[in-house]
Amino acid sequence: MPTVDVNDTTLYYEQDGQGSPMLFVHGMCGDADVWADQARRFTDRYRCVRYDRRGHTRSDRGDAAISDALHADDAAAVIDALDLAPCLVVGSSSGAAIAVAVAIRHGQLLRAAVFSEPPLFSLNHEARQAAMRDLAPLVETATATGDHRGFVDAFFSLMCPGLWSTIDEDRKNRYRSNADIGLTDLRSPSLDVTATDLSTIAVPALVVAGTTSHPALRSVAHQLAAALPDARFVELADCGHVTYAEQPDQFAHAVSVFAAEVDRQTETTAR
Repeated sequence: MPTVDVNDTTLYYEQDGQGSPMLFVHGMCGDADVWADQARRFTDRYRCVRYDRRGHTRSDRGDAAISDALHADDAAAVIDALDLAPCLVVGSSSGAAIAVAVAIRHGQLLRAAVFSEPPLFSLNHEARQAAMRDLAPLVETATATGDHRGFVDAFFSLMCPGLWSTIDEDRKNRYRSNADIGLTDLRSPSLDVTATDLSTIAVPALVVAGTTSHPALRSVAHQLAAALPDARFVELADCGHVTYAEQPDQFAHAVSVFAAEVDRQTETTAR
C-alpha cells in the first residue's frame, strides 16, 4: 500500500499517468477513491496523484490538532515528498478550501489551482449564517445522540443531495466510515481568509460552482473568483455541490480546457 510520511502522520496515496503533475484533494468524509473517475480522464497526459487526508480511510490521523491549515501543510508535504512541484492542485468542498490554503501558504509549489465550491465563509458573513442555520442542528443532534454515521447521511442529504441520491450503499458507507474525522473537521478551525489574502495567490485559478448548489456555497464561489488576481469562473448547469461527481463530463472538460491553457502559458514563458 503506497504511503508517504508527512509532518506527524502517514498518508495513503495513489498515482497514475505521466506528464505534468496534478494533485487531487477530497472533501469532507471522502478519500482518494472519490477522485478515481476524474483522474482516469487525465492520465493520458498528466501524472495524477490522489491521497487520503489525515484521519480518512487508509491514512493515520496523527497527533496534531486538526485544522484546514494543517491539512494544507500535509498537501504541501505530499507535493514535496513525491516531487510534484510545480503541480496543478484540484480540490472540492473542504478539499478546495485546503487547496486555497496551499496556494496562500505554499504557492511556490503550484503552477495552477482548481477550486470547486470551497466553504470559505469568512468571505461572506451572511453566507456563513445561512449555512450554519442549516448545519448547526445536524451537529447538535450528532453530539447529543452520538450517531455520527447518521450525521453523515443528514449532512450529505442537505448539502450534497445530488450526490447522495445517486450513489450506492457501498459508496455511502465509505463516507460513513469517516464520520468521526468529518465531524472533527467541521468543528475545527476553518480557513479564515480575506480578499487581501486571496490577492496574494499568484497562480492561475479555475473556480467551479454548480447552479443548484446551496446558495451560501454559490455566493462564496462568486466572491472567491472576484477576489483572485487570475481567475476563471465556470458554473455547471443542473449541478449541485459535488461538481466532479454530479456532472463529471462537464467538470472534466472545464479542468481540461483550463489545464491546457496553463500548459500553453508555461511553454510560452519557457521559450
